[in-house]
Amino acid sequence: MRSEPAVPAAELSVESLECIRCARRVPVAEHPFGCPSCAAQGQNSNLFCRYAPGTDQEPRRRLPYASVPDLGQGATRMLRLPWLEDVLVKNEAANPTGSHKDRFAAMTAAHARAAGYASVVVASSGNAGIAMAAFAASAGLGALVAGFSWLPGTVRDQLRQLGAEVRTFDTDAERTAWVRRMAEREDVLAVSNIADVVVGSNCLGIEGYKEIAWEMAEQAGGAIDHVVLPSSRGDLAWGVHLGFSELNQMHGVPVPRLHLVEPFPRLAAVLSGTAITSRFTADHGELHSIAGDSTTVQAHAAVTRSAGSAVVVPSATARAWFERAGRHGHTWEISSCAALAAYADLRGRKVITVDERTVLVATSHLFKNL
Repeated sequence: MRSEPAVPAAELSVESLECIRCARRVPVAEHPFGCPSCAAQGQNSNLFCRYAPGTDQEPRRRLPYASVPDLGQGATRMLRLPWLEDVLVKNEAANPTGSHKDRFAAMTAAHARAAGYASVVVASSGNAGIAMAAFAASAGLGALVAGFSWLPGTVRDQLRQLGAEVRTFDTDAERTAWVRRMAEREDVLAVSNIADVVVGSNCLGIEGYKEIAWEMAEQAGGAIDHVVLPSSRGDLAWGVHLGFSELNQMHGVPVPRLHLVEPFPRLAAVLSGTAITSRFTADHGELHSIAGDSTTVQAHAAVTRSAGSAVVVPSATARAWFERAGRHGHTWEISSCAALAAYADLRGRKVITVDERTVLVATSHLFKNL
């Protein structure tokens, strides 16, 4: 595993990396266990990018790489749902491989290519693996994907069609251990979590999610009060929060309250006092894309710094909203439809009022694994 990326300074505009939890800055390098200081204390804090002088006024210059593999990702539409109080939906399912993960995959593939890696390795239940395999192929890189034994045959076939090597495991511990072993190779970049106390994914890749916030701000037709999005370890939520925070710093755009949707209490438990390093065991049902037994500092920070919340939506409730959305012609996967259920819950509890502008994020397409 490399201690620092061999990237020409002209390509990488990041000046340093900062810890979300303790705010210490470290040199730009590979930090797969997150902040070194926090990791030494048994904590689980990811890092984020601080940019060189001259990138203060234009948000789109505040990305690690100006050029990334282009498969047509981004610029996804904002939809209005007349059947649900005209709420707005950012349709990330319209990305090339059918999910928001294309934003992350494009940026990490750019980094791996610039830093001279031959391959990337990722643990995935579907979305991240397919996105990473596609963008790795576009960048001329190999892709290693670690999935679970229950990974559908259609997903395995799609991954192999994209040139990925697929391995499956019975437990998350086995899967993570294999990804860690692959990452020990000098020519392989681990882009998903390999820490036992979960940190999150590659911090340079997460920067790609900022573009979702920038697009939402342009498309919404005014200040956004709330954003509701499905979440597992908080990569997407933290990237969206970073994007709005930068807009706020540069142009005074208000930072919306972020509401993270989960299938059982993880972040919700932490917000109620449980240790953030805890493991949580419960049935995620059909909500594979937001499954997992942990939460992270980045998820907690996205919620607390935006005065948002965690919303628990059980699988059966998400299924009911999935079927309701289908009757209106929408083809989002069940985990995406959990955001619809969460919005209804937040409206019912008057956390969101009818006069506030709210955007839901539809993260993935129903048809991607068929």
